[in-house]
Amino acid sequence: MRSPRVLVGLTLGLVLATAACVPPNPGPTGLYLGKQANINPVVTPRTQPVVWGSAPPIDANYGGTLYAGTGMEIQDPRPPLLANGNEPLRLWVADPANGVKNRPAIIWLHGGGFAVGIDSMYGLAASTGFEYAQRGYVGFSVEYRTDTTLVARYAGDPRPPSLCQWVQDNQSPGDPTWEARRLQCARNIVAAQRDALAAVRWIRANAARFGVDPAKIAVGGFSAGAVTALNVAYRSNDVGATRYFAGDDLSPIASRAQAALAASGCLYSFDGGPLTDIGAGDAPISAIHSKGDPAVPYSCIAATVTTARAKGLVAELSSYCTSSLHANKLYDATKQATDEQWTTFLARELPLYTGMRPPSTDPVCP
Repeated sequence: MRSPRVLVGLTLGLVLATAACVPPNPGPTGLYLGKQANINPVVTPRTQPVVWGSAPPIDANYGGTLYAGTGMEIQDPRPPLLANGNEPLRLWVADPANGVKNRPAIIWLHGGGFAVGIDSMYGLAASTGFEYAQRGYVGFSVEYRTDTTLVARYAGDPRPPSLCQWVQDNQSPGDPTWEARRLQCARNIVAAQRDALAAVRWIRANAARFGVDPAKIAVGGFSAGAVTALNVAYRSNDVGATRYFAGDDLSPIASRAQAALAASGCLYSFDGGPLTDIGAGDAPISAIHSKGDPAVPYSCIAATVTTARAKGLVAELSSYCTSSLHANKLYDATKQATDEQWTTFLARELPLYTGMRPPSTDPVCP
């Protein structure tokens, strides 16, 4: 991220303002670290999401039949476009309902290759969001714009691949069709990033409504959602020109999350060059990844973490060097270790407690 000085000052100010009030590490069963027996979260009903903002659609198929010609045709489950032609963006809340004010928040972002995963936000709020709400975090499962453009199918796979997956799996630099699709994929990734940054601004602007501490907002995701979470961490200056909600001032400072969690994501370099977006003042991250990941190359997260550490940033990575599991499957298989990693990371970086272990600097897979 470029021009970090103001953000560094903001971060230091937040830390100094709260350091005197941060209690010591209560141990693994403490609030925000372990599930609390007295917390029974309330999740926004599936049919009653909160519309938090809107933006111009990026999907030419919006409102029509999705996955035409694949044998998996469905009617688009997204809500109708607004009168101004914008796509409404929704969220579901997993609220600890514990009577505590100024609670930390996690914005959860679903996967799906920036194409599929439509209407999965409620399920994410009711699963991972719910479990972290049991620890005391207010969870927001947030919708971002997706593009259902179909360009290929894989033999034996009934699911329609995303445009971005096709671009990654059919490397043909210089080919006009591939180059055009690569640029379209990049636009879709940036749209999701800007949507997520706007969601951070909206939640910060509505912090009192949800009992959230505006200085303790993290973002986390799986697969495409993990890519987007890392984009929020490292590209918070790139907010675009769309004003998503009334009073949206497009402030990069208000767009900045304090921490990012990533299951099978990385920071892509759109031009194939060095990761120049990563810089001093960017948010700390904590990631998990398989070396044999079939969707997001391990080399990409290795480069992300190595670059961030070289810039003096906290960049935790738990690598599973003999695994090929991806996103939710990897998380489910490593749940106890990952939850310990993530909750410890959040408690230290938000900050919620003092005396937490220092950031891990595990090496990348050979």
